[in-house]
Amino acid sequence: MTQTLSSQSTVNSRVSFPVLKAATGGDIEAMTVIQRHFEPYIRRLATVSVCGTSYVNADLYDRLKTRLIMATLKFKVS
Repeated sequence: MTQTLSSQSTVNSRVSFPVLKAATGGDIEAMTVIQRHFEPYIRRLATVSVCGTSYVNADLYDRLKTRLIMATLKFKVS
């Protein structure tokens, strides 16, 4: 993989093609970049409000991260 974790910009709103291609091939560092990119979205989806108090449902959070990994591995890059 040519792009490291530290070079992934938080301002950049997209995952680069080389990172995506490496992640679909099973590169752990690339998969970490993708997980960090989608972390805020996954956290928001897993947030539950009960009686005015919000918290992150850990089970839902883990299931969403697992689905992201599975979808990334199944993604076809041409």
